[in-house]
Amino acid sequence: MLISFTMNDWESRFEKILAKVRKPSRYLGREINALSRPFEEARLKVCLVFPDLYEVGMSHIGLLILYLILSQREDLLLDRAYAPARDLEELLRKEDIPYLSLTARRPLKDFDLIGMSFPYELCATNLVNILELSGIPVLARNRRENDPIILGGGSVVSNPEPVADFYDAIIIGEGEEAILELVDTLLSAREAQASRKEILNALSEIPGIYVPSFFKPVYEKGKFKGLEPLKPGYERIRRRIVPDLDVVPYPWRPIVPWTEIAHDRLAIEISRGCTRGCRFCQASSFYRPVRERSPKRLLEMAEVGLSATGWDEISFLSLSAGDYTCLTELIVGFNRRFLPERIAISLPSLRVGSLNETIISEIKKVRKTGFTLAPEAGTERLRRVINKDIREEDLFDTALKAFEAGWRHLKLYFMIGLPSETQEDLEGIVKLSKRLTRIKGRVGPQVNVSVSTFVPKPHTAFQWERQITLAETKEKLSWLKKNLSGRKLKFKWHKPEQSFLEGVFSRGDRRLSALILEAYCQGARLDSWSDEFRFEAWLSAASTLGLNLEEFLKARALDEPLPWDHLDLGVTKKFLLAERERSLTQEISPDCRYQKCLKCGVCDFKVIKNVLAKDCDFPVEAPRIEEEGRFVYRLVYQKRGLLRFLSQIELMNQFHRAVRRAKLPVAFSEGFHPLPRISFARALPVGVESLAEVAAIELVKYLEPQELKSRLNQELPEEIKVLDVSLSSPKKALEVPDEVLYEIILPEPVPSEKIKIFMAQRSILLKVRRGKKIKEIDLRPFVIDLKAEENTLFLTLFEPREGGVRAQEVVAALLDVSPEDLEVKRIIKRQAL
Repeated sequence: MLISFTMNDWESRFEKILAKVRKPSRYLGREINALSRPFEEARLKVCLVFPDLYEVGMSHIGLLILYLILSQREDLLLDRAYAPARDLEELLRKEDIPYLSLTARRPLKDFDLIGMSFPYELCATNLVNILELSGIPVLARNRRENDPIILGGGSVVSNPEPVADFYDAIIIGEGEEAILELVDTLLSAREAQASRKEILNALSEIPGIYVPSFFKPVYEKGKFKGLEPLKPGYERIRRRIVPDLDVVPYPWRPIVPWTEIAHDRLAIEISRGCTRGCRFCQASSFYRPVRERSPKRLLEMAEVGLSATGWDEISFLSLSAGDYTCLTELIVGFNRRFLPERIAISLPSLRVGSLNETIISEIKKVRKTGFTLAPEAGTERLRRVINKDIREEDLFDTALKAFEAGWRHLKLYFMIGLPSETQEDLEGIVKLSKRLTRIKGRVGPQVNVSVSTFVPKPHTAFQWERQITLAETKEKLSWLKKNLSGRKLKFKWHKPEQSFLEGVFSRGDRRLSALILEAYCQGARLDSWSDEFRFEAWLSAASTLGLNLEEFLKARALDEPLPWDHLDLGVTKKFLLAERERSLTQEISPDCRYQKCLKCGVCDFKVIKNVLAKDCDFPVEAPRIEEEGRFVYRLVYQKRGLLRFLSQIELMNQFHRAVRRAKLPVAFSEGFHPLPRISFARALPVGVESLAEVAAIELVKYLEPQELKSRLNQELPEEIKVLDVSLSSPKKALEVPDEVLYEIILPEPVPSEKIKIFMAQRSILLKVRRGKKIKEIDLRPFVIDLKAEENTLFLTLFEPREGGVRAQEVVAALLDVSPEDLEVKRIIKRQAL
């Protein structure tokens, strides 16, 4: 459904700075499937915020699930926001513009509820930055009656204490049901004109909601001694668990991003929870028990999701996808239904031994989407310590099957610094990786080895262990770098300083909120991005506050109070201690899905229990696509409004997805990655509008041009509109004139004398950026005509098939500024076709 939008004052000011940021498509909003409702009419205004860049946040399935659930509530105004990159942050501060929501373009402080997840430790300063840019007091205790309620959530809040001072309330556990209860409570409280304190008290009555201000941290001689409950009967918060994933209804219509995102595909959660019990794994505790979706529901989600988005790949998500009961039937049935549409399948990191020849052959039918294994440790001894029961021969057998099926790249994940690790275990990583490059005595796959530092996470069997020091990490990585070399080997590692900080926040207490604020003041932002990470800011902040960060990484006594003791994830401390003892004797704990219950404490065996898919039948009919021939159509389309900020690749992706959503009988390219056969005459520079661009599309069935135009326009955003469609030939479909007229609207008029001098020159040299290179080119041969009317330039350019110059580069040379510093209100391409 196409929606018309009106521009408010904030949006008008925001649009002026979009042309100056490196990647404006992150901030456009109003994507396909994004919700829009009148702002003032909503009973409650909710904004879901992901504290990292758009391309990461748009790949986060947890926030998407909450968005889809809340989108069904017609009494809510629902919007989103993501962390700004540094360039946008600087412009917002310079222009005195508060941080705005993505679609409604309203300041975040105008919302009633801001759900800001805490997905991983290194986004802590992003939380602060978003609140501060929004004009919302960063510390919960400083918020006023009319400030929004700041709600947290995510798996990392299994220890929320380092960021607890920033949140009014936090959902502990799964939020599908809790978020609706919270919204209803907040609606009732708002309508009753309850005070902020009364609202927080009402929220604390909801199971699974943690209100940090109702607990007071206690310290003795600089050491954490516990949290003192300030509300009677509110001493422990029990994790929320959704008993059955199939009974929480919501339409699987994800928002389609404008730009490429981290996981640019349709993601479907096939199951939640894992009972393999890896002793380092926090998610194993946080998401127990195992709950599998039925194949019938998964097919429904795939049908709706692919039709609504136009993605050409689907990812079956799970902590252990290979353990899904009906995995083989699911993949075979999925391919039977979607293979004619060239939809590829990807699976996350797979457990060794979970693949069979049927799965491997089915996955590669469209394209091989990557093959990843996670042995975690280099020797079988250390894998027994961490309860990762993988025999080396099973690993080689799995790799051989993949290699013989055509995979030529294999990714391996390992950790260093695991409890009881020895030099022999490091040598095991090298031996294992090198052996995999030569399977059965012949040249094998390219092996990419990725290594990260073990972080002892809360609520795991290793929560009492130490984390190796920064010096030890660097020494181990240095040894691996030296030894993991070879023609078929590539070695990558997680930055040790980032792992160090992750460990500090995993195990820290509320004293770290001051550290976050101080590091933020010293320039820390976007710390999960290696090129943005500024470790020196954290060290300086710690020095200013007198904090010894290494203290947080030391081993903890078994009876020592831990900052997360007041949170009950269901997994008991008794069970974790038993698992710790088993690790010392290298004893494997079985998976309770298939063997005995280990009494971890999560299940009540009535409501909360393992739920496995029972009916693996996947009865689907394969659609028939009968080709009538090849038919080439010439498309004339326009690109207007905010979508002028899409790059050419981003524009192409919108057409590809629109073609799939429109279910057009399109021809596909051959090769590794089949794509709809759509070609574009010329690339339009970012920020330039066009009244007439040309593309060609090839179909395998004849459609009347008017029908093709209508079906495409129903699926394209309103700013990208097909104006004309005609049957053509491959040679003529992309023909465009060499002379192009541009209308350029400037902030102020250009003196006519300046234009005369410019046009009188025989050569005009300008340094311009082409990709990553700076080149000096002569603009003058490309300028056919240049005229002015008040503050509007009319520029006619010669545009050859390759090379050439851009309109903004000519204007920059005319005004004697760099293209990056050029101030332009609008550039409109008026090509006559």
